[in-house]
Amino acid sequence: MFLLAQLKLDPGWLSALASLLMGLAGVVLLWRGRTALQGTTLVLPWAWSLFAWSALCGSEIAIGLMHWWQASVADDQIRYLAAMTLFCPQLSQVGAKRPQWIAWQGVVAILLLVLWAPVIQVWAFNSIGHVAPGWIWGTFLAALVLAGFLNNFPTRFSPTALCLAIAQFNMTYTYLPMTTSEVTVTGSLLAMALGLIGIGSAIQGGLGCPENLRAEDRAWIDFRDSFGAFWAARVMLRVNDSAARYEWGLWLSWNGFHQVEIVGSHADFRDGVREALITCLRKLLGDFVDEAWLDARLPRANNQKKGLEDMEA
Repeated sequence: MFLLAQLKLDPGWLSALASLLMGLAGVVLLWRGRTALQGTTLVLPWAWSLFAWSALCGSEIAIGLMHWWQASVADDQIRYLAAMTLFCPQLSQVGAKRPQWIAWQGVVAILLLVLWAPVIQVWAFNSIGHVAPGWIWGTFLAALVLAGFLNNFPTRFSPTALCLAIAQFNMTYTYLPMTTSEVTVTGSLLAMALGLIGIGSAIQGGLGCPENLRAEDRAWIDFRDSFGAFWAARVMLRVNDSAARYEWGLWLSWNGFHQVEIVGSHADFRDGVREALITCLRKLLGDFVDEAWLDARLPRANNQKKGLEDMEA
């Protein structure tokens, strides 16, 4: 694939047209997918995704038109700026928890400025040279690619995570240690094609979700797949801590809840455990989603039962 990215294709009106068509297709798909995120804190990562996609496609359109008009343009600087925006949706996803989810976007914006530093440094010295941040910076970019990939690959959106990771690597590998080749127009178009495939896969639901799940399993899997492994691990730890503390006789794994049969337990006890579990889930997931999202997946807990109103989730 990276050999394909090195095929010779000169930027011009044809590359600008291809970028425009893929860009419009991606915007349409992203706009269609926004409704699935309503009621969650993922609306801001979605906005960053739209920004990053527009920057990626828009940069190649600008480069193609500038070459067509035979104007001087620093291709690698424009492509570097666009490539760094691809990290913003994943960075925003990491902070998608109330109450700090809106303020976190300022952190994402600052991190983007930091990632743009090598180009800003070139501009500050009025240089038209190539962007050369060094191998330490390149290793940092590789770590960001790997972290974003590991956060979302264990979910049903693994095809999207894989496409994004390859696209990111394709746009940044020239800055890694032991590399000398530059990102070409073919490489940029390949990254856009991978991004378009990833967006389409996410809109279609990725690998799909198992059918006939219990309400608590459905809520857990939908949350896990939407918010990634980082937040899923945090919620799993909290649920299992509560289960052990209150002796519910169950535990939460990556694939759902597992119940331990308690010999001699009464039906009221089992009902009480389920009520407590639902209360716990609704409280923990309520930091990420609204009541409508929860009501669509979980019943409302019966808080009239003794002790539930005092339970610590």
